[in-house]
Order: sequence, then structure tokens, then C-alpha cells
Amino acid sequence: MNASEEEEFVPDEEAEEGVGALKKLRERLKKAIEEKQEYLDGWQRARADFANFKRDEAARSGELELRTQTDMAEALIPTLDSFEMALKDNSFQEADVNFKKGIEAVYGNLLKSLDRAGISRYEPAGEKFDPYKHEALREVTTEDESKDHYIESVHSAGYRVNERIVRPAQVSVYTYIQK
Repeated sequence: MNASEEEEFVPDEEAEEGVGALKKLRERLKKAIEEKQEYLDGWQRARADFANFKRDEAARSGELELRTQTDMAEALIPTLDSFEMALKDNSFQEADVNFKKGIEAVYGNLLKSLDRAGISRYEPAGEKFDPYKHEALREVTTEDESKDHYIESVHSAGYRVNERIVRPAQVSVYTYIQK
């Protein structure tokens, strides 16, 4: 007989201990597998929670940026309106050419700065009236049916942050009247 065919002699006492030891090892292995699964499940939950947190935080950050831009626009709109009134005033038109160029340059730079900050000005002259983007201050009657509900003139420009209207443009709107 060769060595692989021989059975190893194990005394009965050791054999019983071996069965008990094997049983204990199996129990420890089962417990280790359960703990591993528990840790894996916990890690996966933590990973999912963190991904959700990052997504929510990005959304909150975007909302905060939009709110900040909107607040800045609301604070500057009265100043922009004052510039526009001054630029249209007769005394400004009669002022020194260099003074006028300076004021117009400051106003232009302010508009460019706002544009870089995501705040844009719009004058919807000639557009179809949209109550979301325009505020009708008066109606102007017309006999031309093609002008019905189109903007006749702009009294104050509108402002928006991205696509959110901060202040609608104040306009006069044509109203068709059939003779």
C-alpha cells in the first residue's frame, strides 16, 4: 500500500475533538460571513447616502447661486432704471459730448458686468405679448389685425437670470379694433 491509500489513524478522542472543532470552525465561518454581509450592506448604504448627499448639495448650491443672482438683479434694477431715465432726459442730450460718452460707457460696463453674472436685460419691442415676460401698462388701439397683441413700445426693460424673470418688461400693447 502506498501512503495515499493508507488511512490515517486518529484516536477516537482526537476524532471527537476534531468533529467539535470542525463544528466550531463552521459556526465561526458562518458568523464571519454574516458579519461580512452586514458590513457590506452598511458600506453600500453609506455609499448611496453619500451619493444622494452630493446630488442634494449640488442642487442646493445651484439654488443658492440663482437666489444670489436674483437678489443682485433686484438690488441693481432701480439704478439701471435711473441710468435709462437720465440717458433719455433732455438735459443729458444737451450735455458735453465727453460727459455723455463717459456716462454711456459706465452704463454699458454695468450691463456687461451683469451679463457676465448671468443677469440679462431685454427689450421686447415688436414681440408678441407674453404675460410671463411682459407687463402691459397701456393698450394702444390699431386697425391692423396683424399687430393685435404685439408690443407697441417698451417703457422699462425687463431683466432675467437665466430664464427666470426677475422683472417683466413694462410695455404698451396693440389691441385690434375692427371698424
